[in-house]
Amino acid sequence: MIEHGLYLVLIGLLIAATVTDLKYRLIYDRFVVIGIVAAVLARLFERPEPWWNYVLTGFVAFLILYVIAVVTDERSIGGGDVKLFGMLGLALGFQPFLLIFFSSHLLAALYLLIVKLVRWNQVGRKTEFPFAPFILLGTVFTYVLTKL
Repeated sequence: MIEHGLYLVLIGLLIAATVTDLKYRLIYDRFVVIGIVAAVLARLFERPEPWWNYVLTGFVAFLILYVIAVVTDERSIGGGDVKLFGMLGLALGFQPFLLIFFSSHLLAALYLLIVKLVRWNQVGRKTEFPFAPFILLGTVFTYVLTKL
């Protein structure tokens, strides 16, 4: 029951992050902080995995993606997306995080392929797009696949 509630809170936060990412290309830190607080509270009452699985997943995901963002000058992944992935790793643990990570990237690749086919001359290597919607879709996909 707590796990379902945590997913619903995370999905709600990701909807808000998607709106701000699409509208302003910005993901507010308050979304991440609320998600972390919800995750910590949920994990105080229910932990399907050892506590260190959640902490390590969140920290390692954040650290690796942060290094990628710094090295690429945020051209491959933005700072807000890095924080969202770190929050999801902390909240859900390794296996759900991996499923969210790969499914969100696969959905983004399919979207870009379709956009490239439709507007082939407007999409190139340096084309940037909001990624929060794909993180949201990956999280919903993971929730439906693993919890329903």
